[in-house]
Amino acid sequence: MGEALHQVIRETTDGRALRMVVLAIVMLGLVIPIAAGFRETGRAAFGVMPVIGAAEFGLAPWRHFLDLPGVATSLRLSLVTGLGASLLSLVLAIGFCATVHDRMDRRSGGRMLAPFLAAPHAAMAIGLAFVLAPSGWVARLLAPVLGLDQPPGLAIVNDPWGIALIIGLTVKEMPFLLLVILSALTQIPVRVHMAAGRALGYGRGIVWIKLIMPQVWPLIRLPVLVVIAYSLSVVDMAIILGPSNPPTLAVLLTRLFSDPDIAMILPASAGGLVQAGMVMLGFAVLWGAERLMRRIGFWWLREGGAVHRPSRDCGLPR
Repeated sequence: MGEALHQVIRETTDGRALRMVVLAIVMLGLVIPIAAGFRETGRAAFGVMPVIGAAEFGLAPWRHFLDLPGVATSLRLSLVTGLGASLLSLVLAIGFCATVHDRMDRRSGGRMLAPFLAAPHAAMAIGLAFVLAPSGWVARLLAPVLGLDQPPGLAIVNDPWGIALIIGLTVKEMPFLLLVILSALTQIPVRVHMAAGRALGYGRGIVWIKLIMPQVWPLIRLPVLVVIAYSLSVVDMAIILGPSNPPTLAVLLTRLFSDPDIAMILPASAGGLVQAGMVMLGFAVLWGAERLMRRIGFWWLREGGAVHRPSRDCGLPR
């Protein structure tokens, strides 16, 4: 009995020590450098950066940043393309998994999605540009059918609405969300819930929405947040596929940070805080949408809506 108790105490102590080591590694390697960089960016955003001779605290960098031409359009483009691509990727991934979840497991899905996940973002954007460009492969395939002898005069790539960027982000993010959802499905009894829902008279899609997704969502919430953060701050794909004048906010900030005039670091730092706030806004939008969908889902579940529902006029006692 004493030896068993000693073994339990030793394992508990080792577990605590391991957790402390992991926490120390995370703090030293991740949290502290990010906090230090955020602190210096915040100081520079308010005009304090002694290394370049800026020591006067004030709002001049913010005024400079807000006075830049096209900054409002850059903010709008970042929100539309980032949130639009994230929503489209999530909807397509959920719909695909709802259709093929019983014919594809995580292992086969990983093999199929591995090329998409391993492809560099810039390489995929360049390939997509060759496909979508007015003289690209799609236009060349359709030219004989439509009788075109020259490329159409359409701004498909680098369009001012960011449609090409939304398509590119969706192509890159949807395989990641597919793999995440397939992994999450292994942690819940999908076949049991599907059989129970079908026995109650619900269609396949309704069973997936009412029974499967409420259990899958908590398991994929963090990856969806990662997708939103990436979509709102992507640089390489936005340079290749997105509009260029004005560009998205992330591309605009990249240009400011690499400007030959070193004083541009100050308004760029202010824009960096705006970029961080935009990502937080994306998280808040997801949080609000989740609360709204929860209320709607509770109401929908209480309403029922099974396919095989007895009629009120079928002779049954009231």
